[in-house]
Amino acid sequence: MVPPLSLPRTLVALALVGALLGAAFAVPAAASPRPIQVCSPCERGFTYAAQSHDVDVEIERSTATMRVHRNGSATWTVENRLNDTAAFENASLRQAVAEEAILVHDARLLSTSVSGDTVRMRYRTSDAATEASGGVLRVEYFRDDPGAMVRSGLGADRLTLVAPEGMAVGHALPGADVSGREMTVTSFDGGGDGPFVTLVPEGDPLAPLWSLVAVTLPLVPVVGRNLAFLVAIPTLVFVGGLRAVAWAVSAAGLDPAAATSDRRALVVVALALLALAHPLAPGLFALGGVEPPLVAGAAGAVVLGGALAVPAVRARLSVARLAGLVGLAFVVAVAVGVLLRALTDLHVTEQVVRRMLVVLPVYAVTLVGYAAAHGRLRAALAAAAGAFALVLVTTFPILSQGGTLYFLGVAVAVIGAIGAAIVGIPLFLLGHSLPRTGTPPTADGGTADD
Repeated sequence: MVPPLSLPRTLVALALVGALLGAAFAVPAAASPRPIQVCSPCERGFTYAAQSHDVDVEIERSTATMRVHRNGSATWTVENRLNDTAAFENASLRQAVAEEAILVHDARLLSTSVSGDTVRMRYRTSDAATEASGGVLRVEYFRDDPGAMVRSGLGADRLTLVAPEGMAVGHALPGADVSGREMTVTSFDGGGDGPFVTLVPEGDPLAPLWSLVAVTLPLVPVVGRNLAFLVAIPTLVFVGGLRAVAWAVSAAGLDPAAATSDRRALVVVALALLALAHPLAPGLFALGGVEPPLVAGAAGAVVLGGALAVPAVRARLSVARLAGLVGLAFVVAVAVGVLLRALTDLHVTEQVVRRMLVVLPVYAVTLVGYAAAHGRLRAALAAAAGAFALVLVTTFPILSQGGTLYFLGVAVAVIGAIGAAIVGIPLFLLGHSLPRTGTPPTADGGTADD
């Protein structure tokens, strides 16, 4: 019989999730972040500022030097070689253009000068680095500021960061040339939120460890928030939805012993075939889709439903064997996904497997239905929750600070959780109708519990 379920607990959990989401969306959205180059008065920043003062110039080459000080400030020296510097002989115009080109909010212009075909600017930023454990300076200047700005490129043709006296570059930018106190780069790829740079005490044997700690600690609250909003809340919604389905089945008085499990298995197969025939399925490939979750997921569902439609399979069913069938369906779905991906692009990557994880928690709903009928519901819900959480962890950038659209991702995850619970209802009903372990087949090919 179906074990009694407590609907109020489910409602309380869902109400709590709704309150948390409501509070999150009540936070006013900030303006869209501005794309800013690492060296803002290089290239576009300088030419745009000059054009606003009716000076049309082209930069032939830009170089920048960023000298970091122990108090966390940095002094910048930028040299822009121009095609024409005549207009910049005017000191007031030169200063006005320089101040407008420096887009960093805490920057203070120190001086400007002209030498031949080069305009030279010196300015200071106050919070380029933060002191961390072990005497390490953590440079966060190259990282995005959520809701305010994103780093869009280097700006300069060459940028050199110089550490304070007695310090060396520890964790550097990707592709940087590091030599003692200096780090030189000719290109910049933010890669998500952008990388940290660490400056460590020179000659310290524990410098690599302190550098790792300095980079890791700021990410702890970010990871905690993302796990809470992007993983825990949607997973709770998914589990709450499954408990609600289990309660509805129990309240409706559906008796597993009176169910026709072979027919329910064939219904799952029929629904999967309908998904294969859906116009959207081939359309995914026509529109250039790289992963076929609908087609491959439907193929796995056909295998799962078809196997459970066989009386001999149901007669020897157990939790472990049913879990094995769920795993087999997932393997088939991945194999079909990889095959179809290979037909459109020979460079098959692990991205296919990662994207196909979305069908695993849906297949696992079969286990939840079986457990609802025969016990161990909590263990089955935990397994389904783990599968769903795995999908979320591999879908969302858990290390990312996020931006103005952060809570849109939370909403998408919650909607996905609700959708997965709804799509899984036929599989829940199929699992709920499956016989207990060792139920012998009847003479007509069914089972004693059919």
